[in-house]
Amino acid sequence: MSDAGRAQQAGQAAKEQASATASRAAQSAGDVAGTAAEQARAVAGEARQQAGNAARDLRQRVLDEGHGQAQRLAGTVRQWADDFAGMAQNAPGESPARTLVTQAADGGHRAADYLDKNGVDGLLGDLQKFARRRPGAFLGGAVLAGLAVGRLAKAGKAVRSGDSGRPATSGGDDALPPAGQAPPELPGYPGV
Repeated sequence: MSDAGRAQQAGQAAKEQASATASRAAQSAGDVAGTAAEQARAVAGEARQQAGNAARDLRQRVLDEGHGQAQRLAGTVRQWADDFAGMAQNAPGESPARTLVTQAADGGHRAADYLDKNGVDGLLGDLQKFARRRPGAFLGGAVLAGLAVGRLAKAGKAVRSGDSGRPATSGGDDALPPAGQAPPELPGYPGV
């Protein structure tokens, strides 16, 4: 065989070998890609499962905490209702104030029983139903409740800061005499 023929055979052999090597490399790359995709699916599935477990755990903790809060609130409301009932029993005679206190005590007992029976979930469900049926009344009630909470918070802050709730005077605090001292007399009004 001539040198040209041998070179041609060597070139052909090299070409076949390169083709086989490329084929094996492509197959190996495909296997690696398939394994990587399979691993990615497994990791994503595990992550979804763990996220679902975490969400269920968090939801259960929130429900448990809400149930505990509802029980404490029911106990507090029941105590207030018992206090009102005691006040009504000790009140002399029949008066509008006694009637109102008795009604407040009865309403407090009903509210405490409702919280014991239905918990926070029942309360929220009933509020949602009411809001759907009567949105105007719900919004009005929410505004009134917000105002009441704001006033209570303001009153609580004033009590904590030592403000006695006195109305402001135009003369400021210097117009008031120190504690234990009589106020100055007004001209033309002795003793006032």
